[in-house]
Amino acid sequence: MAYHAFARPTMVAAFAIATMLASGCQSLTGSGTGTGTGAASGEKAIAEKSAGATPQATPNYQPVTDIPIPASTRINTERSTILGNGDRWFGRMILVLDRPTTQAFAYYQEQMSTFGWEAVTAVQGKVSTLSFTRGDRAATVEIGPSGLRGSEVAVTVSPRQPPAAPRKP
Repeated sequence: MAYHAFARPTMVAAFAIATMLASGCQSLTGSGTGTGTGAASGEKAIAEKSAGATPQATPNYQPVTDIPIPASTRINTERSTILGNGDRWFGRMILVLDRPTTQAFAYYQEQMSTFGWEAVTAVQGKVSTLSFTRGDRAATVEIGPSGLRGSEVAVTVSPRQPPAAPRKP
């Protein structure tokens, strides 16, 4: 079967996420053999994905190091796209927290600065938005309700636009 770049973009994205998840799980176990708790969790997330369920990465799996991720948080790997790793990544990470939106808002408003992010704007409402900058990157944190008492947090990190050159009169 011939592959066309425009024919199956979701398949490519799914493969990329599964590959990143698998490599992250291997780094958690310290081996590439596919054994240990981290690999089993990665296999579970991949199995859930192929079964049609919403895959969730294990709470101790942290694909990035410059964004606070509270304990017991689940990463929705089906709706997340993370390019890079550690503190040099871009993309969108969808997190499901077991705390209400008001607590999630307070958590990210407080914790982002401890990871080196400088607050730009904060708007709290049914869906709240926080914006931050750090070096040559910008982050937007959108927080909305999920389930009865939880919240969904979408963290989007992108390159920061360079400052506009001053206009000459």
